[in-house]
Amino acid sequence: MKRQVFVIGRIAAGIAISIGLGWLTARGLDWGLVFEAFGDVSLTMLALAVATFIFASYLRAVRWRALFVNGEVSTNRLFMVQNVGIGLNNLVPIRIASEAVQLAILSIKDRVSPSVALATLGMERVLDVVASALILAIAFLFIPEMEGYGIYVWGALAFAVLCIAIVRLLAWSGNGISWIRRLPFLLSFAKAVRDLERERVRLAVSFALSVIYWLLVGVTAWIISISFQLSITPVTATMVIMATIFFATAVPAAPSAIGTFEFAVVYMLGLFAVSHESAFGFAVITHAVFFLPPTLMAVLFLPREGIGSISQLKSTLSGRVETSTDAV
Repeated sequence: MKRQVFVIGRIAAGIAISIGLGWLTARGLDWGLVFEAFGDVSLTMLALAVATFIFASYLRAVRWRALFVNGEVSTNRLFMVQNVGIGLNNLVPIRIASEAVQLAILSIKDRVSPSVALATLGMERVLDVVASALILAIAFLFIPEMEGYGIYVWGALAFAVLCIAIVRLLAWSGNGISWIRRLPFLLSFAKAVRDLERERVRLAVSFALSVIYWLLVGVTAWIISISFQLSITPVTATMVIMATIFFATAVPAAPSAIGTFEFAVVYMLGLFAVSHESAFGFAVITHAVFFLPPTLMAVLFLPREGIGSISQLKSTLSGRVETSTDAV
């Protein structure tokens, strides 16, 4: 009961925050100038932005494939699974839906050990944090307008170091901490992390792909800015979109971070003297480019996966966990 109240309260808070931030973003807009900005958008550049983002998403799937030591799943399959999870996350107000759905699909449909799937998902998040923190730190050095936000960059770097420390702890704990050996799933998970942590070449390739992915995300935002004729550099566009994604995922929000995403973009672009109307139009289009492709994939492909109920999902995952831990 308490958990249900907490979940409902969090959802309500997210919706309220999104409405509030959306109102602050739209307040005082000259809608005539907004529609004028939309009318001047280059459709060719928007198509290029969408293609760039989809290519970046596919590289992300290649990165995930590299983390599977035994090569259980193909890159194309992982591309679909990844986008279905992200797309569903855009439709529901519970942020963990993405990882939960990806784990469920791989475990139920592809017969991947849950501990292995979870280890690769966790390592993906660590690589994203480290790569994005590194890019933010480098961008911070070249953007004078961000001088007053150094504490946030240092915070991102500290969090990246913490993530690396957690990975090392998990890799060591399977053999070094006795109570973990009494918990079959944690033991299996620690072993999967340890096996992955030993694959230094795979991790190096995955990290390089993570950096390229985030740079392409920035390039996508920059291409959209060109279609709006905004005078910002690729470095600035990368900084803006990465800061926006961090904010939109960290703050409770309505599905697809509607309102929250736009607020962050408009605020960040305001630091670079971009007009309110141009920044708002850019935010809406950028939001659509980043959120619509995976959302459409979730609508199209999730029903084919046959995940019908939470109870079926839990029982199936439970059975897979017990099977996978028997061999440890």
